[in-house]
Amino acid sequence: MKQVKKRQRKNRRIKYNEQVYIEKNYIVDGKAVIPVELEKTDDLFMKHDFKKYELSDEVCDYIEEIAYMIPMNTDIVIELHCPKVDDEMQIKMIKAIKNNYGMDIDDIDYDISKINSRSLIYGIVGILILIINLITEPILGEVLSNFICVVWWVAIWEMVELQTIEKSDAKWKRLNYQQLYDSEITFVFDK
Repeated sequence: MKQVKKRQRKNRRIKYNEQVYIEKNYIVDGKAVIPVELEKTDDLFMKHDFKKYELSDEVCDYIEEIAYMIPMNTDIVIELHCPKVDDEMQIKMIKAIKNNYGMDIDDIDYDISKINSRSLIYGIVGILILIINLITEPILGEVLSNFICVVWWVAIWEMVELQTIEKSDAKWKRLNYQQLYDSEITFVFDK
């Protein structure tokens, strides 16, 4: 029994520090280097994309997972380890990466505009119902007035939630994608 308690106390002292992990494994000369190993250049693109425009989901997920942990004020270098390719293919690979994150930024901008319009609608509806509630409160009675009070309160609450939670989440995602879009892309020819 003593040994179990000793082990539990020891385990409580273990603390994981994500920042130290990132600095130790990814930060080189003040920049975050995300190495991407490609056995062949086709691994960067979607399997059935014969024109080589779209990044593979596997590569995107890997890059985004690491970039999520990197502080916003740190520049990112995406380091592609692959067999030797000509300049034309390098340009195509760089454009594919930039286009992928540019489209993600565009999608999030659209989502933010939809959040703003929904928020505006909820705010207007909430304020109108509040005004109606204040005007008709003596006429409608206590029960119906309380019901209308709940309706305007929910509408205003939804507006505040959209503006504070959903919009801020979307803005953080956009900053992350912007950081990846602005990243430097380098090639390391292994073979």
